[in-house]
Amino acid sequence: MYSKRFAIKLGCSALALSISLMYGGGLIAGEAGKTDGAEGEEVYHRIVPRDTLWDISGKYLDDPFKWPGLWEINPYIKNPHLIYPGNIVRITPQGIEVLSPDQRAEGLYRVELSGDGEQVIVLEPEEEEARAEAPAADKAEKAAAQAPRVKDHAMARSGFISEAELKGSGAIMKQEEGKLFMSEGDKVYVSFGDASDVKAGDRFTVFVEGKKIRHPETKKKMGSEVEVIGSLRITRAEAPAEGVVERSVREIPLKARLKPYTRPVFEVALTETDAEVNGHIVTALEARENISEGDIAYIDKGSADGVKAGNIMRIFRPVPEELDPMANKKKRVSLPPLELGTLVILEAGQATSTGVVLKSQRPIVWGDKVSTVNNQ
Repeated sequence: MYSKRFAIKLGCSALALSISLMYGGGLIAGEAGKTDGAEGEEVYHRIVPRDTLWDISGKYLDDPFKWPGLWEINPYIKNPHLIYPGNIVRITPQGIEVLSPDQRAEGLYRVELSGDGEQVIVLEPEEEEARAEAPAADKAEKAAAQAPRVKDHAMARSGFISEAELKGSGAIMKQEEGKLFMSEGDKVYVSFGDASDVKAGDRFTVFVEGKKIRHPETKKKMGSEVEVIGSLRITRAEAPAEGVVERSVREIPLKARLKPYTRPVFEVALTETDAEVNGHIVTALEARENISEGDIAYIDKGSADGVKAGNIMRIFRPVPEELDPMANKKKRVSLPPLELGTLVILEAGQATSTGVVLKSQRPIVWGDKVSTVNNQ
């Protein structure tokens, strides 16, 4: 049996290194500004809020027009204009390259025992272990200062929203001074389909809607990909509601959508299932088509179906029946499904749920099936 206090901990990225640490033979330049190396030497820069590739290219290469070549050498980036705080960029005389997640962290995820004997699944690169052994108090201080992340904190900047949640969301109507794009500190007017529960002090996540997601089998509309671009706090709830942008990772356009702010999931205690639930993986974080260990996936079942945070689900793929070559008559034989891995539910919405893949034996794709299992 799993321990009742068994928890899923979303570990911190190994990228949260101090300024000027050696990184792959180059130097990391931090918030303090440029770190000069010898001519021709690679320099690594950690992105901080409000950084742009134009600024970085101008600062390090004395040529702000050199960075567009980035797109060609970084095919995994859908939009090279977008960089996020915490990203690491490598600067050479030839140009700038944003390091891919695989270049930044190659560790696997592991199971370990905590100090009190609690079994814990830690979702963080193994290179975390390479950090110098520090006193317990120092480690606690560092842990408190770092933002927990899954797969390079991608969950904090993108995700999935169901059709029902989208209909109940809000939107930014206008900036107080008439700006077309907003950033931290800007005062805005906002609109909600139903503002009956909105009150001053409430926080909302600001996002823009992306590609529509359909069920891989039924083709029914499931929801949309979203890109999280900031957060705001309501300062006046009476119509027209007013708010102030608290955080922005890029310019926030008019009509950007709002959904209630939820804290990132740091850990989830496993829970027994009350009912058998069978469903499908409908998409994954950042629309990854090949899903593997540590990836965030979304399923087509939620709390209305009996899904709860902490439920363990097996991931499998049915195998077509095969003709038995030794049978006298044409007889088809049922074969066992292909076991692909397991995931744990992080958050259960009403009709969809978010999970993280704990183990993958083979590549997992949209449409693969899931079913709840007892914690045994």
